[in-house]
Amino acid sequence: MTTPVVVTFGEALFRLSAPKGERLERTDRVDFYLGGTELNVAANLGALGCPAAWVSCLPEGATGEMVRGRLNRLPVDISAAPSISGGRLGWYMMESGSAPRPDLVFERRAGSLAEMERFPFDWANILSDKKFFHTSGVTAGLSPHTTAEVSRAMQASHSAGVAVSYDFNYRRTLWSIEEAVRRQKALLPHVDVLFCGPTELELFFGVKPGGDPAAVFDQTRAHTLVMGWRSQDEVHYGVDVVTAKGQFSSRRHLVHNIDRIGVGDAMTAGFLAALVAGADTQSAAELAAAAGALKYSIKGDMALLKRHELDDLLKGYRAVVR
Repeated sequence: MTTPVVVTFGEALFRLSAPKGERLERTDRVDFYLGGTELNVAANLGALGCPAAWVSCLPEGATGEMVRGRLNRLPVDISAAPSISGGRLGWYMMESGSAPRPDLVFERRAGSLAEMERFPFDWANILSDKKFFHTSGVTAGLSPHTTAEVSRAMQASHSAGVAVSYDFNYRRTLWSIEEAVRRQKALLPHVDVLFCGPTELELFFGVKPGGDPAAVFDQTRAHTLVMGWRSQDEVHYGVDVVTAKGQFSSRRHLVHNIDRIGVGDAMTAGFLAALVAGADTQSAAELAAAAGALKYSIKGDMALLKRHELDDLLKGYRAVVR
């Protein structure tokens, strides 16, 4: 496998979903997917031709080996994901919604990463010669210990000259809004590229709807702010990027919601892959939006899109609107 240039950190999760349009209480089957936001990002990056590694822990035994078997078929380096004795996998159950009905998560159980107090990761070695470290509020939200480990990894990234990418990615099943704001504020001084939504802009930076998101740059070291955009009826999707040089908006793509889980992860992978390849900000926004839009049409947590699929969409797919 090609040496990774992006490192992600987070847990693996199994998603048990009622079939589209079914209620969990009356279905006689569930769809079974492997995911986890940082794992999704790493696998999506690999599929786009940007080598990535996923850092985590997997349980010893049958479930861990099942996951390893699946991961070994994916374009992601898992050499920094050791097995731990007595561990378990995270999982959650949900119904997949379509506008105006949201996705409904009924139960979520974190894996062993949430209970660990000490972590076996040699971040200096893992991050050597890499370009980006990426993680999210899903990992930081597992426990105060994982928040501290995220901070340690971020600081090691800067010591190694590696840029830090972070997605707030709030999950109410993990922590309260108040706790999420309190613990993540301590991480913000380490972030270079921030993936953020309107709610987080107001909560963390006091930027109300219609306000200037560039205020983020006065309060953090971040130089790039990436925001997914979707219409209220969830028919169009795009990406807005803000830097010190101004705001860059992608075209708005017409989408059909088959599975929205992982849209943000596909978008993140598209954007980071573009940055690693040296693309300008506008091109990165377009690639990110294409990846997110195409994920809507793919079942499962990972889009695993090829670069030519993004390029084909951007070259004139007739369902694109401006």
